[in-house]
Amino acid sequence: MLPAEETPDGTTMVFKLRHMEVFRAVMLTGSISAAAKMLYVSQPAVSKLIGYIEGRLTYRLFERINNRLVPTAEAQVLYREVERVYQAALQVNACAHSLAAGTHRTLRISCSASLSTVVIPAALAQLKRQAPSLQIEWQTSLMHAMPNQILSKTVDLSIAALPVIHDHLHSQAFMRGRMVVVMPAGHALAQAPSLTLEQLQGHALLLFRPDMPFGQLLAGHIERRGLKLDSLLSFTNANEAVALVKQGMGISVIDEFVAQDSGLHVVPLVDEIHFDISFVYSRFEPPSQSALHLMRVLHDQALRLGRGIDGFTQPLA
Repeated sequence: MLPAEETPDGTTMVFKLRHMEVFRAVMLTGSISAAAKMLYVSQPAVSKLIGYIEGRLTYRLFERINNRLVPTAEAQVLYREVERVYQAALQVNACAHSLAAGTHRTLRISCSASLSTVVIPAALAQLKRQAPSLQIEWQTSLMHAMPNQILSKTVDLSIAALPVIHDHLHSQAFMRGRMVVVMPAGHALAQAPSLTLEQLQGHALLLFRPDMPFGQLLAGHIERRGLKLDSLLSFTNANEAVALVKQGMGISVIDEFVAQDSGLHVVPLVDEIHFDISFVYSRFEPPSQSALHLMRVLHDQALRLGRGIDGFTQPLA
């Protein structure tokens, strides 16, 4: 079905989907005759419609030079927008087919970068084994971006390394992690079974940016102990810290999950600094069945690791 002459908001539609289809065919093929063959219509029909479109738009789309159609600058700009619409239409078409086949299930998730090396990959691998037909779209995100992602329905579920506070979101802690010290194996502190924050003084130290959630967490503990720990260089996520430590720039305090997969020497802190990993989802609608499935897998993983949080209850669909 083609769009009506007016959209629901009263805007006149001068360039309809059929117009876009014919215009795109001419742009791709470079001629009226080739476009007609591509669309399985007559050459006069294509020529007439292009003339009609130009009349509706009040500017020329093609110049006729030596029996060739040469797109105008306006046509080039318009084509880029039409191609975006066409690609979106292909996605709609694929969705329609998958609905008919009963296979349209996509779970879109985001997570903190600190969870992207061990926690989430292990859970996704298990989820795919249990639900092979489930399509998954996964991205890492900063926590301040998660509310907009969820409320705009860009993602169905976020897994945040720290609770996300927002009036329109649920933030449900399910797993507890801890901060550890990472360093090269030959570092002077590598033989210690555990370390205090005080023992880090005097060593080349790399810390999270103070405006980042982990940076704020660490800064609070450092301040409460009356310490001053200077950082040679600040970073945004723990994976960056690992790369810097491997370059011999110093030692760092990061989460245990990235540390576990870093290849660096890991030393726990005497006074443990904990953080609670949380499921983040909309208050306006319950999590999908696929999201609930992933939540169960992740919570089971937390329990196996001895990192589960007392009182966690699985939300209802």
